[in-house]
Amino acid sequence: MKIIDTYSTKGDSIEILLRQIGATKITHVRGFLYFIKFKIDDLDITYTYNINHKNQYFLQRIEPYPLGKGIFDKEIEIVSFIQKDLSKFKKAKKLDNFNNFLNLNNTITSLTTDVENLFLNYDISDVDISQLEETLNAFSDKIEECKKNINNIE
Repeated sequence: MKIIDTYSTKGDSIEILLRQIGATKITHVRGFLYFIKFKIDDLDITYTYNINHKNQYFLQRIEPYPLGKGIFDKEIEIVSFIQKDLSKFKKAKKLDNFNNFLNLNNTITSLTTDVENLFLNYDISDVDISQLEETLNAFSDKIEECKKNINNIE
């Protein structure tokens, strides 16, 4: 019973901190899983985290596109991460082609699902994966080239 009380206390204190940085909605699922929503103008940014059996927090951003963000040991670390992440979104949202990049991220996420679907549901024995790797490497190289030739917003 003491473990549940510890999780509940940690959940309550992190909820207060998240509301202080602007969370508009926090949903508890069975006391160990939380969903936190923020709004930046018309953009919803949603995170989820759970407290695992090692008393650590696993954080994911689920909106505007899903991305695992890591494991944190302390409440303040997760709040600090979210606060910095929101600040980056506020800066990026001001850029002209922000929505195009959101669409690109969603396409990339869909590709991850498509690749998983391919190897879990089809006989991939004769697939030449080198062509897929070449395309992916070219895309990765293009991203690196862009980073070298444009200004950092931080």
